[in-house]
Amino acid sequence: MKLSFELLVAARYLRADRPHGALDHLRWATLGLLILTVAVFAGDQLVEYLLRDHLSETLWNLRGPLRAAKYFTVLVTLLVGFFIELIRRLTIFTTISTFGLFLGTGALVTVLSVMSGFEQDLKTKILGTHAHMVVTTPDRSFTDYRDALSKMAKVRGVQAASPYLSSEVMIASQSNLAGVIIKGIDPDTVGNVTELVKNTEAGSLSHLLHPELLVKPAGGSATAVIPKSASVDGGAEDGGTVDAGALPLANQASPASSLGSTDGGAGVAGAATAASVDGGAVAAGSGADFDPVANKKPKIQPPRKVLPGLAIGRELARNLRVFVGEDVSLVSPMGDVGPTGPIPKSKPHRIAAIFFSGMYEYDSKYAYMNLPAAQKFLGLDDEVTGVELKLQNPEETESVMAELRAQLGPGFLVQDWKELNRSLFAALKLEKIAMFIALCFIILVAAFSIVSNGIMLVMEKGKEVAILKSMGASDRAVLRIFVLLGAYMGTVGTTAGVLTGVFTCWVFDRYGLPLDTDVYYITKLPVKVSPAELSLVLLASLVLTLLATLYPAWQAARLRPVEALR
Repeated sequence: MKLSFELLVAARYLRADRPHGALDHLRWATLGLLILTVAVFAGDQLVEYLLRDHLSETLWNLRGPLRAAKYFTVLVTLLVGFFIELIRRLTIFTTISTFGLFLGTGALVTVLSVMSGFEQDLKTKILGTHAHMVVTTPDRSFTDYRDALSKMAKVRGVQAASPYLSSEVMIASQSNLAGVIIKGIDPDTVGNVTELVKNTEAGSLSHLLHPELLVKPAGGSATAVIPKSASVDGGAEDGGTVDAGALPLANQASPASSLGSTDGGAGVAGAATAASVDGGAVAAGSGADFDPVANKKPKIQPPRKVLPGLAIGRELARNLRVFVGEDVSLVSPMGDVGPTGPIPKSKPHRIAAIFFSGMYEYDSKYAYMNLPAAQKFLGLDDEVTGVELKLQNPEETESVMAELRAQLGPGFLVQDWKELNRSLFAALKLEKIAMFIALCFIILVAAFSIVSNGIMLVMEKGKEVAILKSMGASDRAVLRIFVLLGAYMGTVGTTAGVLTGVFTCWVFDRYGLPLDTDVYYITKLPVKVSPAELSLVLLASLVLTLLATLYPAWQAARLRPVEALR
């Protein structure tokens, strides 16, 4: 009963002393913003679906700003509508304090969720490109990996395993070169450990096992030289190379392919030339002088040499300007020793596949090849760098690591993905903590506003507080009244801000905020709402709010009725 009375008094102090319905006309502003939001959404749909074939390039390029305007109008409508509803019921100072908490908590939830989305997207790409766990032998050569594979298969929690061999080399094409990390893999088992097979967008990893399938030229079938023929001007016409099967037959000569003279208006009478292909030889028709150049056999390109296959990333292929089926050269500094010193080892390879992992660092730095071919190129006899493992649960790695160390014995180094990428995820965590502290200053500013609002209420309601005390209210009762004032503002502002932040994240996740893939390397803004982070934001906002009410409440509690009524 006593608490209900104190809540009633606190609510009375927060409400504005104005006639009921005095500010109802402000709702027209919210209605106007709602109409504007609907118009922007309708305009975007109209441009996207109905008028795409009838718009100019300038109007079509306005799709991006129009999509951004959708989110902006929704945000403005939400903010203005909430502010108007607050000011219709509360005093102007209470409205400002509550609205500050609303903005701070909403921005904090949205930013933390976006950062968690980026972290989750990065973790997914890392686990898709690399294994959950890696076993290596840093102090010796890893030649007994087959026995190690049999032992790893017995460990509970290990889903798949695949050996690999890595080294840093140079890769060169006809137009560019780059430094890469070459990785020898087993194409039969690598798909069970990583997402490399799923990420392949051109070619196939099976070409690493069967490089003879890549003997076909990258541009098509075998080519032949077009023989020279007399042109209209009496000169020569050299068409370069064409498909060998595309040469015209003798009985398919047409007026367009006949050779004639237009000099002086005289034609070659009674001499229709035709070409025939017989066993690769081109014979000239009668009526023309014998031309050894025109009657030369077409030079059919010999079959290509079988080269080891290579799978590279999209960015590396773009940098080297190569496609599937084209040849590149791998250059390793670990070569032979000549009279003048070390001689780099160079060997041609053929592009067998192009993959896209979604991370620029991997797509521009990694090149995969068959494990025996990598061992032969690097001069390592049946040796690997390590074994990659895929776990049933990538988050629970401690128990699997302990069992692997017990099974393998000393001399083996077992590392999970958390340890291999510790610096990266530590930097992301530190960035998130720094962002949380920075955005908490918005809530802190709102808390100072609550302090000033509480002090002004004590000064304004001093006579009413004195009357309450003269009627028997204790100091603790007055203290609770002003603490409830801050708790009310904190609860309303924090709850509305958290709900708005969650709604904003849901909109981003449901409809997506498109991003420039050339800059961010992702198609839309990633969002992940964490219940733990929501609880942390709620706790931080409510604690700061309650701390901000302590001084005004203490000042009101120690107020003497005689001094206030004087």
